[in-house]
Amino acid sequence: MPKPFRIGLRRLRSLSPKSIYRFRRKVKRLRVYLALYNFPADPPSNPALDKLFRRAGKLRQAYLHMEWLQTLAPEWKKAAKAEIKYRKRRLRKVLKPSIKEVQKAIMEWEKRFPEPWTTAEGMQLWQDQGRHWTDFHKEKLRAFPPPPYTSEQLHDLRTLLRKWELAGYWADLPESPPKGLATLLGEARDLYLLQKWLRKVGAEDSLLETVQNLQEQKTTEALVQWETWRSS
Repeated sequence: MPKPFRIGLRRLRSLSPKSIYRFRRKVKRLRVYLALYNFPADPPSNPALDKLFRRAGKLRQAYLHMEWLQTLAPEWKKAAKAEIKYRKRRLRKVLKPSIKEVQKAIMEWEKRFPEPWTTAEGMQLWQDQGRHWTDFHKEKLRAFPPPPYTSEQLHDLRTLLRKWELAGYWADLPESPPKGLATLLGEARDLYLLQKWLRKVGAEDSLLETVQNLQEQKTTEALVQWETWRSS
């Protein structure tokens, strides 16, 4: 079982696409681990880690913009590179001052919430937590309104599904959402944010339409899966 409290702070210093992706993935897993551990109470949080996560997310989004534009509109790569440079500066500004504070919080959490699967008794309690957490999450998804959805509602849906998927990384859950559904919603979200950025930098309508069509395609595919699973 991977170590929940190893979030890759040292590797984050490189600010490479891989290090940013892995850092955010590990923080998401840690947050879900803490949520499972503390359920039904709220999990602990740390402002410095939250800020690092947000700014790393902005840089991650800029990298994704570059990936899409390499095939959709290479002429906008220069603007995308400038955005990446800006987001790196913003992240570096908080990275060094935050690392000690984040490390301190991580050490405290590691003491308070030790890995439960080291004993048979702890593992049984952990699995019970997983079942209770799954039931709670299922009810939240059942209460989710039917389509049509705004972009923010789609984002909320994707967040709920992703948390459920990540909980399955730590515990043997009795049920899980359709594989790939959260990924489709994530790609649709990325394309939505790419549209917003392209409008900001003055991209032509034809490019915006192309990106919107791709977004709608991903969204439609995701909603078909969501409605099929929801009605089953």
